[in-house]
Amino acid sequence: MKKIGYRHVAIAVMTALLGSTPLVGMAVSQKEAPKRTIVKATFVKPNAKKVPSASKRVIQKPTVKALNVEKQAVSESDKKDKKDATKVESNSVRESGSSGEPVIRVLLGHRSQSFTISSAMPMVVLDSRGHQVQTIRENQSMTISIGGGSVQINGHSIDTSITVQNAQGRYGSELQTLGKIYRGAIAVHGNASGTMSVLNVLGLEQYVQGVVPEEVVPSWPTPALEAQAIAARTYALYSMKSKQNSIYDIGTTTADQVYGGKSSEFASTNAAVKRTHGIVITYQGQPINALFHSDGGGYTEDSVNLWGNDLPYLKGVVDYSNHEGTTVWNVITSRQSIEQKLAGASKSVGYLQKIELSPLAERPMKVQDRGVSGRVKAMKFVGEKGSISLTGEQVQGLFGLKSTLFDFYIGQTPPSRIQGPSVKANHIFSKANQTVTIHGYGWGHGLGLSQWGAAEMASRKEASQPDYYTVILQHYYQGTALSKLYK
Repeated sequence: MKKIGYRHVAIAVMTALLGSTPLVGMAVSQKEAPKRTIVKATFVKPNAKKVPSASKRVIQKPTVKALNVEKQAVSESDKKDKKDATKVESNSVRESGSSGEPVIRVLLGHRSQSFTISSAMPMVVLDSRGHQVQTIRENQSMTISIGGGSVQINGHSIDTSITVQNAQGRYGSELQTLGKIYRGAIAVHGNASGTMSVLNVLGLEQYVQGVVPEEVVPSWPTPALEAQAIAARTYALYSMKSKQNSIYDIGTTTADQVYGGKSSEFASTNAAVKRTHGIVITYQGQPINALFHSDGGGYTEDSVNLWGNDLPYLKGVVDYSNHEGTTVWNVITSRQSIEQKLAGASKSVGYLQKIELSPLAERPMKVQDRGVSGRVKAMKFVGEKGSISLTGEQVQGLFGLKSTLFDFYIGQTPPSRIQGPSVKANHIFSKANQTVTIHGYGWGHGLGLSQWGAAEMASRKEASQPDYYTVILQHYYQGTALSKLYK
């Protein structure tokens, strides 16, 4: 996900780790009544690393009421969503059939070296005009290369761009290439630089099937998987609109959202995609920029405090994550090490004397140098040779932190949880080479859906009500509606 910062486990390893945990399309209850427990999984998520255990936090239950996606009560601005849901700008959606399901172009990468494509079924090759120019028999592979600006198959020049798919058409096509199996077609564009751009062209629903298991844990409760499917579908539509003048719509890494093709699919996540088919998150009739992150660390952030653009549906809210692998984390360092890192980044201030930063306190916060969640907007390192101001993201990158939701504790033990203004971090250095603990919360940028927060909400007793994914999504994306964009 964009700027997630922020996450692949082989299916065999996952299966071994999860043990007897059910994977096929059923809600997994991980909460004993009346005692509250945290969502358990033996690994963090496909794109995150395991970190030391964290202290438990007491959190309140959400008060949002469940709504049926077909008959929900909405505000005046949201009533327009249902009316306009099928009228999303035509240039943002390339329809693949009468149902109106979009076709998405996923950039698998740019290559200069040759690669192969194979299939258990006959394959056809189309030129840049969509004319069939070649047929490859089943179980035979073709080698794709670039030469003189033309895409070549088995050494023979074909065209500046080609498309490969199974003989029965894009939707029934499954191709093996670049170490994975992909649904749909593979398109290859020759570039003036002598490289090839390799794209997977397929239906949006097929694409989402390859995203959800890469972004969350397939054994999570059903509502969390459904919420992720809708968020991923919506984010893809938003990206398609913003990339309409490009040769591709979306990438496959955390810069967008992680995609692994058919090779990544699970029965449980495919079922979640099928149950939410065509449903997207809208604001004033348009798909939103459905950003999501791994763990909100107790509170999500206002978009204006991170990237400057104030989106009404990306506002800070209580995050219900309590995952021991991501919610609380520490980085242990020292005064001397901090000085060296600053110097290595050409930001030396000499001998460190103090840090100027408002102490992390209860949320929502209302201070100039932190956002509502407490995420650092700006802080200052003061030394004998002067001072340097850095953004939270600069400090995050400098020290390899999981998020910008942190504080510095000099020569002291951090609190077990954020307890309020009475708990004050020491920001003054002594002459000794003091131990410094960078104590932080969450993983990722903190905007929109918290994936571990969604898993926690989905594990609760009330999550058994129908379409509980609505509760999750309308909590993390304030003021939005859910709309059926296509059948």
